[in-house]
Amino acid sequence: MSRAGGPLEKHRSQLDAVGALLGAAVADVRVRLTDGRAAQVPGRVLDLHHVWDFYRTRFLLRQVRAYRRFLDVADELAWETYGPAVRLAGARPKEPPLVGFSRAASPRAHRRGGAYHDLLPRGGIHTPEGRAAAARLPFPVIDVPWSFGSHLPALLTVAHEAAHHIDDDCGLGAEIAERVSDAALAPDRRAHWGRWAGEAFADVCAAVLCGPAYAAVLADLLDSGDDEDGEDGEDGVDERDFDGPHPPPEARLRLAAAAARLAGHPDTHDRDVEDGTDAEDSGYGPEADVVARAFMTDGWSGLQGLSLAELLVPERASAGAAVPEGARRLLAGGPSRCSSTAGVLAAAALAFRCEPAAYDRREVGERAVSEVLALRAAGSRAGGRPEPRNEERHSGAHHAAGRALLAALDATGGSTRQ
Repeated sequence: MSRAGGPLEKHRSQLDAVGALLGAAVADVRVRLTDGRAAQVPGRVLDLHHVWDFYRTRFLLRQVRAYRRFLDVADELAWETYGPAVRLAGARPKEPPLVGFSRAASPRAHRRGGAYHDLLPRGGIHTPEGRAAAARLPFPVIDVPWSFGSHLPALLTVAHEAAHHIDDDCGLGAEIAERVSDAALAPDRRAHWGRWAGEAFADVCAAVLCGPAYAAVLADLLDSGDDEDGEDGEDGVDERDFDGPHPPPEARLRLAAAAARLAGHPDTHDRDVEDGTDAEDSGYGPEADVVARAFMTDGWSGLQGLSLAELLVPERASAGAAVPEGARRLLAGGPSRCSSTAGVLAAAALAFRCEPAAYDRREVGERAVSEVLALRAAGSRAGGRPEPRNEERHSGAHHAAGRALLAALDATGGSTRQ
């Protein structure tokens, strides 16, 4: 389904998953045309086209050069975050997250197996059976706002969303909750951090991978009033009683800064981030440090005993100030010379933070995109294609998904899981 070297070369497993999911349903429609049930076909065809459109638009954008380059870079960052963890967790074969654009104002992660009928255009589903058909994503999806396509630094938030998929696909939820529960927090604060645990874990992973640049990008997003995963900033709320799924902005910045420091990234002394994390009236500084250490200390049983730093830091401390130096090189008109997608994008983000005018004038974003794409290995994603002995099991899983789709189409209703 994907030509070697073509724009969909990296998406074979995702295309196979969609093909298996819908192929059985299309075959069933053909049967109904000949066995006396033709009256049921029009509504089914409309809804199957609508479900397919969810995937079609995401793949077709990769045929358009201007969008393909950005989405290819986004996919690389998602894979760099997600791939090592899933391989170590023994969860192969797993399709990687697919990044796409959406009308939402903030990035969002849609989990494997989750319902997605609410992501389809309003009014597009014609039958209850069609609604049930969109009840199970065959692979994880990450949506980013269209505006991100013209501002490369914002792409670092993809690492946060990909970390949610690590949590889901590696089954880390219980271990994340346990680490927060065992952290040295006051009893009345433990419940708050327990509610924020999944989002805190995602922030820590993104900061470990991308370094201080992630906190800088996050500070810009939070300052604009748009939180990640579609959550808006809360104005006029007593942060000590913050009830959202994310920690308050001040806590998130402190958490990200602490995680980057514990992972061995060089400190960039970002004044805006420091102002957000070290204010005298901060009630979250010590708590965020404790939670960061809880996630960063020791290995994870769900990740074969590796720590997050061992798993996710591509530009290790031995590389010195690779990312800050890369930012300076980008601003001087050269390549960053960072050795990873996260490193190049972090360098570009720091370059923008340091000198926005020079960033635009020297086309840092476009050059960083080219640098990331030059780092990609040819062929399918490393480790993404299962061994031959697993191919039958992999295909069988998708055919089972196709049969589940048929069962949903045959049902009078159908439960969905958001």
